[in-house]
Amino acid sequence: MIQRIQTVYMFLAVVLCVVCLCLQIGTFSALGQPVLNEYNLWMTDPLGGRHFSTWPLFAVLVLSSAIGLCNIFLYTNRHMQARICMFNMLLILGWYILYAVFSQTMGNIGDIANLTFRPSVAAALPCVSTILYLMARHAIIADEKLVRAADRIR
Repeated sequence: MIQRIQTVYMFLAVVLCVVCLCLQIGTFSALGQPVLNEYNLWMTDPLGGRHFSTWPLFAVLVLSSAIGLCNIFLYTNRHMQARICMFNMLLILGWYILYAVFSQTMGNIGDIANLTFRPSVAAALPCVSTILYLMARHAIIADEKLVRAADRIR
């Protein structure tokens, strides 16, 4: 049913991913001065120019959010719902891998040498979302065990 606790967990996970999409996820600085601000879709320079080189981060989080939102309404098929929770956890892990790659490679390009990267707090939101998906998956599996036990008694 849609009023189960796993629905709340999945909804909160989707909300956290959408919030992360809207916030700054890191800053590149040189000699203590911010040079580039990294978002999921673009990077901004001090002059206000946008560079859309980090769009794969945006694509992965949008895909994870869309799948997570659709997953809420699959309450009749608990096995599929548990698998999709696991798939979303893997997507978010892929997001962190891409995030690490972009934070390492973007610091080495351009005309400014020795850029340092500082992640923001918003970059931790997908990690919390992964924990919520894990809790939802655990609740789905417990729900399935409860239904099987009830069928066995009949």
